[in-house]
Amino acid sequence: MTATAEHVTSTRPPEPTRAKVFIVPLIVFTIAIGFAGFLGEIGPLWGAAVGAITYGLFRWVRMTDSLIDAGTLVVAGAVGFAIFNLSIAARDPGVTAGLALQSSLGIAFFGVATGWVVLRHSPGLRPTTILLSAAAWGGGSYMALLTAVQMGFLDRIIEGQTQELTYPMFIAVTVASGVFGATANVSFWSRLSSPFAVGFVVLTSILAWNEIGFSVVEIWTQFTRIGEFLGDFWPPDFFWPRSIGQPETFNMADALLETFQIAIVGATIGCTFAAPLAFWASRATAPNSTVYWISKSFMSVIRTIPDLFWAVFFATAVGFGKPFAGALAMIMFSLAIMGKLLSETVDAINLGPLEAARAAGATHNQVILRAAFPQVAPNYVAYALYVFELNIRASVVIGFVGAGGIGRLLDERRQFFQWDQVMAIVLVIFASVLLIEAVSIYVRRKIV
Repeated sequence: MTATAEHVTSTRPPEPTRAKVFIVPLIVFTIAIGFAGFLGEIGPLWGAAVGAITYGLFRWVRMTDSLIDAGTLVVAGAVGFAIFNLSIAARDPGVTAGLALQSSLGIAFFGVATGWVVLRHSPGLRPTTILLSAAAWGGGSYMALLTAVQMGFLDRIIEGQTQELTYPMFIAVTVASGVFGATANVSFWSRLSSPFAVGFVVLTSILAWNEIGFSVVEIWTQFTRIGEFLGDFWPPDFFWPRSIGQPETFNMADALLETFQIAIVGATIGCTFAAPLAFWASRATAPNSTVYWISKSFMSVIRTIPDLFWAVFFATAVGFGKPFAGALAMIMFSLAIMGKLLSETVDAINLGPLEAARAAGATHNQVILRAAFPQVAPNYVAYALYVFELNIRASVVIGFVGAGGIGRLLDERRQFFQWDQVMAIVLVIFASVLLIEAVSIYVRRKIV
């Protein structure tokens, strides 16, 4: 009995690798290659240091302890980063997108070497791993170069002078390419997507943060001013005269009713036309491949156009300030949302009733009406209510561009700097949306 237990224990499969074991190695790796950036002006030495540090990471996570891999990474690093330096030295006068891409190919060469090492020690991976590794290392370098000017790592061009390279630029390139590349290598080797996903999100967030000039310091220094500005919003003023000399009245009723009317018309017509379009855009119910591709392409085009564009377009066509323009914009908005949601629901229906209806001699339209639509009817009603909720919110926004509704009144009060009245309108909209959402959720729960 004891021997059997020992045999079971000895043949137990190893515990799967967890992503948390890579946290400390990757953090240490990032700090280490950051210091390697100080060698940036000496390309071969810089690359050799990055190669050695990368080998240290691979050895730490127990990917490899081969001296062949160590030599490959050091040599490839020296060559790849030297190519980077030679390419970027050709700037005249500054680093452009084309030059950034050309320079990043050198670091991508080093990514080929790291991908080869990963492929050697991870049976089952495809050779495309090498190309993806090269793309990760080169892509990190490319993104760092594109944002270097905005982040202050490259001096701006003044009077046509050649842009000066700085140590922070070399550090940024090293860290960006290393984080992208090394996390991709570790993810490939461990079959875990989280190391690369976390590294990608963190690094792109930092680059975007600096690119747009987002500053926590500035927010803190302007906090007092923001507080004074917010003081103008309170207490809210729900009553004001329509024009000079008239008594103060509650002026939001008509505008709010107009917003509801726009949302209702948009949701009703949009969802009605979306129903057949959704069935045509589903492989399960499309009459033929031509209709399927036309419907699918039409829905894709409609979805890519934002509601504000439709509002501006129709307001220009039929007149600014008219609710008719808002209704037309909401029809297109509702058509896009409902078409997408319903077509995906149709894709998941049970095909048995459809096949039975066809076997019984039903026409295509009869199959849809009798066998397909009943399966998605509850979802269709629930989606329609959801689209109506979205229309209420969107109707407020499109009013800012002249498409009618309470958004037009909100923009009008804003232009007159009547912030207490703006707050009153916002509170009314907030209460209306909450009420509609509560009713809609209750109805959807009863239906679905």
